[in-house]
Amino acid sequence: MTNTLFQARVDGAPPPVARCSENTRAVCPQFRSTVGETRQALPYADGWFLACFAHELKPGQVRTVAFMGQDLVLYRTHAGLVRVVEPYCPHLGAHLGHGGKVDGEHLVCPLHGLAFGPDGGCVRTGGGDSPPRAALTARHVREVDGGILVWVDHAGLPPTWEMPTQDFEAGSAALYVHQELKGQAHDGVENSADVAHFGWVHGLTDTQMSYRIDGSLFEVTLTARWKGQRFLGTFLNYGVGCAVGLFHMPDLGVRLNSIAHFVQTEPLKWRLDVANQLSIARVNRWPPMLRNLTYRMLVPFANFWLGWFVKPDYQIWNAKRFVRHPQLIASDKTMIAHRRWASRFYPGGLVDGLDPGALPVPSQRDAAPVRLREASHAP
Repeated sequence: MTNTLFQARVDGAPPPVARCSENTRAVCPQFRSTVGETRQALPYADGWFLACFAHELKPGQVRTVAFMGQDLVLYRTHAGLVRVVEPYCPHLGAHLGHGGKVDGEHLVCPLHGLAFGPDGGCVRTGGGDSPPRAALTARHVREVDGGILVWVDHAGLPPTWEMPTQDFEAGSAALYVHQELKGQAHDGVENSADVAHFGWVHGLTDTQMSYRIDGSLFEVTLTARWKGQRFLGTFLNYGVGCAVGLFHMPDLGVRLNSIAHFVQTEPLKWRLDVANQLSIARVNRWPPMLRNLTYRMLVPFANFWLGWFVKPDYQIWNAKRFVRHPQLIASDKTMIAHRRWASRFYPGGLVDGLDPGALPVPSQRDAAPVRLREASHAP
């Protein structure tokens, strides 16, 4: 047998190039000779994003968090007010999160003792000098449903919409999940609109999905079966920083309420923070003491199951690249509609005219496991 590659080195002739047959639908492979990272970071998005959970910031505490390429300093006054500020003292630039402390209602700089009131203005110095006409740079902040949320707007505008509160039914105490990941936070954000992955990755069957758009809300409705049991899910995407999941398995009388937060901490690194609440109809009818004891016993098992169910997503997100010009299939319809909607939150957008109405017609093979039912939606 002739060794074509060896012969090419000897006589200088290039090796033969594989050509696609005109009678096949296969796409010719693309060849690349350059080197380097091929994943490009998306721009940081606008909207409301989690700094930390409310229980993680006690009165009198100062905390530093990584947030979209910079540090933010969070503190809670002794009266309970939450403030989020840029990290550097306007006097000589000391980092307020490294040695700064709360004194009553004031944040005190570690370098010279300058104290800043809740409105950000400097009220005194550590050495008795008259305070300078200086103020901290504060961020718009809200405390909603157990989360401390920070507003981001590349044009410098104040909040143009608010995060609604959720009225969850009684259940167990919240189960918290913190996960550091690589890649793009948006891969996690649009996961809820990707109907096909629920079957392939998570084992759901008989999946049907619809969606509704209302301004900064993208609502997804999912019906499916898991291990033969009916599974009903609603995802309320508020911007691209938060997704509320309302899951119900009616045959078992089990509900799971979930608030997931997605924060890009730096290019190609992001943080997923989730608060989950388990509710079981039968247990909720029991006396309070027995109900609370039962939930305390069930929480570790629920936490283990949640980790097992979501873990396959982590390894995919860690290695995934965001494709701006995807080669679409029929079941991508809701996901592409979500991406078009999400583009409004990113400077420069995410898509170039992707139209969910122009997707391929589903074949019999595509249509069997995934049946799309489209609700009213914005263009």
